[in-house]
Amino acid sequence: MQEQLEDLKDRAVDFLSDEPDGRNSGIGQAENAIAFAAALGCTFLVRQGIELGWRAALKRDPPKNPTSHEAEWREALLWGAVSGAIVGAARIASRRASSSAYRSMRSES
Repeated sequence: MQEQLEDLKDRAVDFLSDEPDGRNSGIGQAENAIAFAAALGCTFLVRQGIELGWRAALKRDPPKNPTSHEAEWREALLWGAVSGAIVGAARIASRRASSSAYRSMRSES
């Protein structure tokens, strides 16, 4: 039991270390986890904003399921292009901003 507890502690330390993991060169796992959480929150907020903008501009709800046969092709493609581009750009910006903030916080310590 004690050996399993030590193994679990070692795994937690490895997971939360600031050593690059090889997948994202120069980004440690803790920084990557913070950036991921920021991207999730940003994605949710931006998506809500896009839906509000769609309703304001077109006076109707965006397609709930653009792949449905009930959605018109033009509307489905427009929604996919607009939401995909804006959400993608916001996710990249939020990950970069959170990584930058994390690194500046770490350098102050």
